[in-house]
Parts: sequence; structure tokens; C-alpha cells
Amino acid sequence: MTEQIRTVGIVGVGLIGASLGMALRARRIADRVVGMDTDPRALDAARRRGAIDDSVELDRAGEVDLLVVAVPPAAVVGVALHAAETMRPGSILIDVASTKGQIVKELDGRLPSGIRYVGGHPMAGSAGQGADAADPSLLTGRPFLLTPTGHTDPDALQAMRTLVQRLGMHPILLTPGDHDELVAQISHVPYLVAVAAVNAAAADALPLHGPAFTDLARVAGSSVDLWVQICGGNTAAITRALAAVRRELDRLEQALAEETSLRPVLESARRRAHALDPGEVSGIRKEPT
Repeated sequence: MTEQIRTVGIVGVGLIGASLGMALRARRIADRVVGMDTDPRALDAARRRGAIDDSVELDRAGEVDLLVVAVPPAAVVGVALHAAETMRPGSILIDVASTKGQIVKELDGRLPSGIRYVGGHPMAGSAGQGADAADPSLLTGRPFLLTPTGHTDPDALQAMRTLVQRLGMHPILLTPGDHDELVAQISHVPYLVAVAAVNAAAADALPLHGPAFTDLARVAGSSVDLWVQICGGNTAAITRALAAVRRELDRLEQALAEETSLRPVLESARRRAHALDPGEVSGIRKEPT
């Protein structure tokens, strides 16, 4: 690693924060991982699961070399600005929210001198919530998106790329705008499509559900509070992605009238779906420049 990161602080020890903590400790990437959370029960669960060595107050952020802000999107900026007041010059702050444009815009250049900020987003998760559902294997082989700007310290960015690789993940560099456009298409809109499918099903159809609908229902059953924040932070890109899905639905409806028109549409989706094995996904710009 280009820099020594001995102590890592994780603000928000929910599913992703605790999974990161477990991976950091299991892979011996940091000497010490400390948790920071307003919920003492979350800290107890993170400690019990082995995600953190101990817990400290946010005002003690000066003890860490790297601070990971893993709170809901609407809280990221406030938490980051507050924590940065006590962080040491030279330390690194990274957030892991699933929207980047507005957050990066608000934090870039606003942190105290010497606090080096990198926007990030691990493309990982599960239907579970909280530290009790955390699992470091959720991260293995997955992309970890990094969103540097012209203000990003190059040494801090390299340190984060190296740390991501040591976590067993694949660093991918995107602009904040590109991040939001692409993630809208492969994360945000799929959630909304699942919501639409579940809401569209008749009540007497629900007891007949099979595996495909179960998968949709699992996605639609995610935290509403979290998704309201995500959609609010990426509305423009989500609207464009929804329009593309609407065009595909129109094409399907037209193709249903004739099998020769329907088959190419279905085959195209089948080919793309079969390409989504772990190697293909993680191979996208696996070693970014």
C-alpha cells in the first residue's frame, strides 16, 4: 500500500459498514477498526459479529487514518463535515453512498485543509439489514466504484484503490455523473421496476407466486426510507433510465403480436443476462487508468 492505514473508523455499522469492518479485520488490512454510531445496539451487534474492535464517539475521528462514512445518503454530508472538524491533516475520508453527484459536489473542496476526500460506492448488498446481516463475502469479487474529481488527492486515491484490491474487490474509476447514470440503470431502476411489478399484481395472484416473483418481492421489500433518499439524490438519471425501460416495454408489447418480432427481443436479453457472471461484471475496467 502506498500509505500506512493503521486505524480505520466506520461511521454507521449497518450492513455495508459492518461487512467492510469484518473484511478489514479478517484480511488484517488495518491494525484497529473502530465503530461510530448513534445506536448503541448497532455498535453492540457490530462488536459481537467481529466487525469492530471497539467503539468511539464521532468527535474522536482524529484517532483514525481512514474514516468510512457508511450512513444513509441524506446524512452523509453532515456527518462528514462534522467528523472532518476533528480529523488529522493527511487522513482520508471516503463515503460509500449509492448516489454520488450531489454528495461529491457538496464535499469536494469543503473539508478542512489536509483532509483528503474520495467518493466511493461498493456494489454489494443483500436483503438483510444491520450488522446482524453483515457478511464480508458480500464484497468479494464485487466492483467498488471510486469517483475522483480534479480536487482529489492522487495519493489518497491510490491508497483507496490498493485498499479496495486488498478487500478482494475491483476498483473502478468513474466521474460522479457517470456513476449516477450507470448505477441508476443497474440498481436504482431495477428496484423501482420490482416495486411496479409487485404493485401491479392482483391480490389473488400473490399466493401463487413462484421464484421469479419471490426475487422481485425481495428487492421491493427493501428499506423504504433508504430508497426515498436514493431516489431523491439521483432523480434526473433515474428518470432517464425509466424512460429507456418504458421504451423497452413498448417494444415488447408491440412484439407480442408476432413471434418473429418477439424472439429477437427475448434472445437479446438472454444473451446479456448470461454474460452477467461474476468474471464479466468485475472485469469492467478492472484496472482503471
